[in-house]
Amino acid sequence: MDADRSRILLLRFGGLGDLLAVLPAISWIRKRARDGFLSLVCRKEYGELFLRSGIVDEIVSIDGREAGLLFRGASGAETDRPRWLGKVSFALGWMQKPPKAGMIETIKSFGVAEVRICWPPEGLRLALSRYFFEETKSLFPSDGPENPDFDECARLLLDGELPEKARGVARLSRIEGNGFVAVHPGSGGSFKCWPTGNFVEIVRRLAREGIPGVWITGEAEEESLVAGCLQKEPLPDGWTWIRHPPILELANLLAKSALYLGNDSGVTHLAAACGARVLALFREDLEIAWRPFGRSAVIASRTLAEIEIGRVWSAIQGIYMGGNK
Repeated sequence: MDADRSRILLLRFGGLGDLLAVLPAISWIRKRARDGFLSLVCRKEYGELFLRSGIVDEIVSIDGREAGLLFRGASGAETDRPRWLGKVSFALGWMQKPPKAGMIETIKSFGVAEVRICWPPEGLRLALSRYFFEETKSLFPSDGPENPDFDECARLLLDGELPEKARGVARLSRIEGNGFVAVHPGSGGSFKCWPTGNFVEIVRRLAREGIPGVWITGEAEEESLVAGCLQKEPLPDGWTWIRHPPILELANLLAKSALYLGNDSGVTHLAAACGARVLALFREDLEIAWRPFGRSAVIASRTLAEIEIGRVWSAIQGIYMGGNK
């Protein structure tokens, strides 16, 4: 398959974690199609990470009218053709399950000659990120000495500023050669969340060791018991609460942390993609498919409530403190 075609349309729907699961695959295409123009249809906010990293050339919001035309079909009028399709001759999408009937034909109706959709087979015992990466490599095989591996492709390279609230933490974070810890206690579903009080206890233990950090929450957590928990008992000295930071600022913050602790969430996958050392808490039934890549360690159990604080603290001692504490 010609990797230097003028335009390639990429499709990935869902949340932040869903998009980051195809980061290695899209990075592989970028390295193989240096002269190509990559348009990515996704959630615009999350796609900015790929655009700022130079992995794609254009983001098309999945919530916009033109992207919606891909699912409704063409009427034949020239004005109905999405402007960003341009000279696209190939489209590639990654989905969790087979596409809806007629979707491929609809995309082809706009003049796209070839459309491929990848989805995992039933019973897959492999991380989705790895599966999508290998499937994409088969479509864009390497024909030269340069052959980047999965880990090289699984990185977002951003260069930006920390959120204002985090700058003081970063300046004070060089304690015995270590940096600050980032903690995100939320997730897209309550069944994927470790009890908030357990996260608070970990923060207090870190503070007693003189280790600063940031407590990160999104809008969803602002409306939950996460916020209420801290309103009753504020964070200890050296810790800063950062509320729903913009995605690019969040990425730069995570990239500068020495350790990240969180649940199975999009932010956890973002920390891994930014090169942070990650300790993630997972349900056992979700670990294989959604385990974060990069420098990540996972503690898994049948339910999150079954994961003991001592087990998490011991892991932090080994990862952050080198087992010396």
